[in-house]
Amino acid sequence: MTEQQSAVLHGRHVDVLLGALDRLRDTGPEYGGFLANHGPMAADAIIRLGGHDKVEDWVDRYRAKLLPRVPGRNAVSSHNWMHHLGDVRALGDWNEHFTHATAEHDWREVLEMWWPRLLPGAAASAAHGLIRTTHAVRNLAEADRDEPLLVDELAGGLAYWAARYQLLPGAPGLAGGLNGIEATARLPRLPVSAASVGPGVGGRLTALIQIRELPDALDRWGPAPGAASALDEIIGAAARVLAARDNDPIALCHAVTAPAAVQMILPSLPPDLHDATVAATWQVTASIISAFAAPPHAAERSAADQQTPDRAELARTALAHGDEHVIKLTEAALRQHGRTGDPTLLIAAERFHHRIEVRP
Repeated sequence: MTEQQSAVLHGRHVDVLLGALDRLRDTGPEYGGFLANHGPMAADAIIRLGGHDKVEDWVDRYRAKLLPRVPGRNAVSSHNWMHHLGDVRALGDWNEHFTHATAEHDWREVLEMWWPRLLPGAAASAAHGLIRTTHAVRNLAEADRDEPLLVDELAGGLAYWAARYQLLPGAPGLAGGLNGIEATARLPRLPVSAASVGPGVGGRLTALIQIRELPDALDRWGPAPGAASALDEIIGAAARVLAARDNDPIALCHAVTAPAAVQMILPSLPPDLHDATVAATWQVTASIISAFAAPPHAAERSAADQQTPDRAELARTALAHGDEHVIKLTEAALRQHGRTGDPTLLIAAERFHHRIEVRP
């Protein structure tokens, strides 16, 4: 593919994505009480899987279950923002705050200011605040113009992250003696019988306070040099867990999509934020595995022993399946496989397809 052809295809990507964002612009980030709106992220992934012609119909079907955007009261300011972290009642206020911030400053300045502020709470809504933010950053970084809808999507991702901000046990030092796969396999696991503290993935993560040895377990990982290589370790280890397990597939898929989302925007983050970003990403990924992957499984230590799925067929079946998690995981797995060549990424994605029910 020539550089000119690539630019044309990317221009088409932006145009189709803007159409999807326009259809979704008045929708809120949650529905059903706590479920995350995957519309913008999935639309982006559908396009990157080659489904340009499928986006409009998919968005229109998905939009039917979403709720309107919550209005704000201008309650969040540059002076009191810490007080409102994790307050979902202030979601509309957070959205107004970031809408104003991105109108007054370049989006890169806003990202660089708020990324370290929000990073300790990266588990927000099963990392959906983080993931939605990174999809927006990727598109802004790749686009040849600062489209208002793309900037608005970044504001929405940051707002959701702030409103659902969630702290986790531990503070990984990244100086342990184990590689990513071994450190992940040795994570303590929350018993299946343990009660969640609230609904959804967030409620299960809150219950991790019961595992006193988790902070020490997080410190056992010593990543390879360089943030990108460290994230490759996290993603590869999480893919092995996802491939090995049939239980809680939707929760565990976020152990792959969250670090893969960070990987794709690492070049947009200042280098002085890389170490903290790797530590927070490992903390979120490991916590999801500790919360949902009990008991440990021997297969988590090795790549799955099966033929590697065909990349084009994997993309085609994901688009045909239509589930937002299948679409997003497949796009992330294909992207990361392109970086590392790790076949477990594609194997995990294929198995995930079969674990998620196809819905009309």
